[in-house]
Amino acid sequence: MKRRIWLVVRGVGPLLAVLAALIGVPALLAWLITGGPLSWYHFLIGVGVAVLLILGAGLVLGWALGKRLKGD
Repeated sequence: MKRRIWLVVRGVGPLLAVLAALIGVPALLAWLITGGPLSWYHFLIGVGVAVLLILGAGLVLGWALGKRLKGD
């Protein structure tokens, strides 16, 4: 049981770090560009950019896998 929990923690930790970076970096860049206090507006920009990056990467991966599996 302990081993399973440790495996889950080892898997979830890096995924949360990548998600925080995907949201945090665009939010901080928006804050630096617009200035003023850090607010929900900047967080929403970070979430939007993260969603667009994940969707774009998913589309590219799906296209590449489809092309590879079709044999083109």
